[in-house]
Amino acid sequence: MYDFDGKVALVTGSGQGIGEAAAIRLAREGAVVGVFDRNPESASRVVETITAFGGKASPLIGDVSDSDGVREIVKLFEKERGSIDFLVNNAGFDRPGGFMKLVADDFRSVWEVHFIGTVNFIMACSRNMIEKGHGSIVNVSSIYGKVGCKGESAYSSAKAAIVGLTKSLAREFGRKGIRINAVMPGLTATPTILSMMSEKIRDTFVEETPLGRIAQPHEIASVVAFLLSDESSFITGSVIEATGGWGM
Repeated sequence: MYDFDGKVALVTGSGQGIGEAAAIRLAREGAVVGVFDRNPESASRVVETITAFGGKASPLIGDVSDSDGVREIVKLFEKERGSIDFLVNNAGFDRPGGFMKLVADDFRSVWEVHFIGTVNFIMACSRNMIEKGHGSIVNVSSIYGKVGCKGESAYSSAKAAIVGLTKSLAREFGRKGIRINAVMPGLTATPTILSMMSEKIRDTFVEETPLGRIAQPHEIASVVAFLLSDESSFITGSVIEATGGWGM
């Protein structure tokens, strides 16, 4: 358990899956959490879950790729809850398919959510972190950003770009008191994976995973919480693989 009392966190794509688990974990540790999602119903549901156990959270609705909208939402959230201490960039979107069947707009739409969305939130949140002299950011990449995946060139390349961004900004922001790290989840039992990936393909992943199973969202959230906490105070620019050994 970490002591996040008095801390303000914002988690993107937190209406379900890893983002939801991260928002709930941070709230249980005492942080006030901004639950950012495109879906108002999903964001409200997560906020209700948090408030039900006595936590504090606010639903934030918007599009991560809209830089002006992101700045305005962050500004209003900080006015309501205080300056952001923790940022988790988790929002995701996929456009799978063989490379020759994709068009440039497929890549653009995936990159706008994963990469540009991450850039937008770091730009919006880091200024106050720099003024305070402290802050912690975790970017959610994917093991596909390391090893690639057939039929996932748009997604894999965007997740790889997040790693490059993480390391570059860790070098730039370290002396300003801001730590930036990334987590690379393997296959995780999110609603999207459970509904869209066939059982046959999931079984193949399990067979190739040394731990013999896929991850649960709360297990990835535990890595996120560690990277945000003071327990990782000398860690920045790092990428932690949470894959059960798959892709190592």
